[in-house]
Amino acid sequence: MWLDLVSGLIDTGKGYLSKAADTTLPDADASLLITDSEMIANHAYSFLQRLHGTDAGQIPHQIVGPFQRWVDGLGITNTIFFRADHVANYELARFDLRPLVNNINDASQTLIDAADAVTWPFLRVTVPSQAMGMLPHFAIVGHELGHAIQNDIKVDLSSIDTATVINNLAARLASEGITLSTSAHLMMTQKVLASWVNEMKSDAIGCILAGPAFLFALGAFFELSGGGYGIGPSHPPSEMRRRLVLDRLAQSSPSQVEVFKEMTGTELTADLNSPHLRPLPSPDDLYLELKQKHGAETAAICVALMPFAEAVAPLVFDEAERVVRAAKPGMVYDAARLREDLAEHLEPLRHLVPPIEIRKGGAVHATSLAGILNVGWAGLLTQLDRIPTPSGVSTDNELPAKMEKLHELLLKAVELSEARMIWEEQV
Repeated sequence: MWLDLVSGLIDTGKGYLSKAADTTLPDADASLLITDSEMIANHAYSFLQRLHGTDAGQIPHQIVGPFQRWVDGLGITNTIFFRADHVANYELARFDLRPLVNNINDASQTLIDAADAVTWPFLRVTVPSQAMGMLPHFAIVGHELGHAIQNDIKVDLSSIDTATVINNLAARLASEGITLSTSAHLMMTQKVLASWVNEMKSDAIGCILAGPAFLFALGAFFELSGGGYGIGPSHPPSEMRRRLVLDRLAQSSPSQVEVFKEMTGTELTADLNSPHLRPLPSPDDLYLELKQKHGAETAAICVALMPFAEAVAPLVFDEAERVVRAAKPGMVYDAARLREDLAEHLEPLRHLVPPIEIRKGGAVHATSLAGILNVGWAGLLTQLDRIPTPSGVSTDNELPAKMEKLHELLLKAVELSEARMIWEEQV
């Protein structure tokens, strides 16, 4: 569909050149048509650049179908595509090209048809390739899809006390000789809070869709991508976000934290796979660091909002789960499903059997993407030493060779489980 837009632009540019070739046309008008055609060509090139990384050599083609199931299950109707890029980042980009198309004179019919076929805004999910390109890390895509539905997650914050935030902010600013401007600083605070809550909404969606796999992917992303404490006007601190996800996984009885330890023998802690994530310093020290980067007022707001954000988090997670359950209850990954997936697949994975299908009540069903991701992380973090070393591999390369073998098994599981799901839907 994106390429259809490019083709439509090219057709439009060709139409301009055809008109410019008319010998009866004044030179000034012909020159203008040629210039417009060049402008259209530049747009076509820019559109193609936005497709960078969408080929199967960059993003595993096996994962696109299961990702689309998450998209459909969350009720996201926008046209969407996925790509990988050589960046340590996940991103949801929105493109609304309707104004551009509508403002093009004499647009070709192919461009008009291509634009009409899209449910705007067009969404593009970017996942990192290379270092974080192994399948288990893709659990964090749930976070990016959360951004696509964040406006549907409406959180009532009226029950949370904001007076402490304002008092702490006023005291911090007073120490800098800055008088609290009620309206201006409240607007700044509300803007930061809105950004933080949107990040927590998206973390909640990722946690709800993928369970512990999301915690592991999030922690690994924070650790591998650097970025200090992660705190700023757009994001709450990384350590807090990781802990809030773990707190959610520890809810209910038995919780997913308890099930993970029961099935793997390993304690599920916040830093299980991200022990080098930079811990937060004291509020005063954090403020001094943030002040150097963002200025006194923004730094004071960020520090003052941290306790408030923690108090808000349970409300955000509850509402996010309500939204997902309303859209498609089967997408909620809970402790019971975690136990089923690990009981069925963790031991066979040690013997290089991919987690393709699961037996429940005498019936056999395809393993879900969330199940494969959790089995993959459990295998990576607790069973890697028990996976056979591929033949011909030296001792120095043993660990990366095992990780690559695990990655291949998981990709095969995603491919075959998706094939089984499609088959089950047709019979």
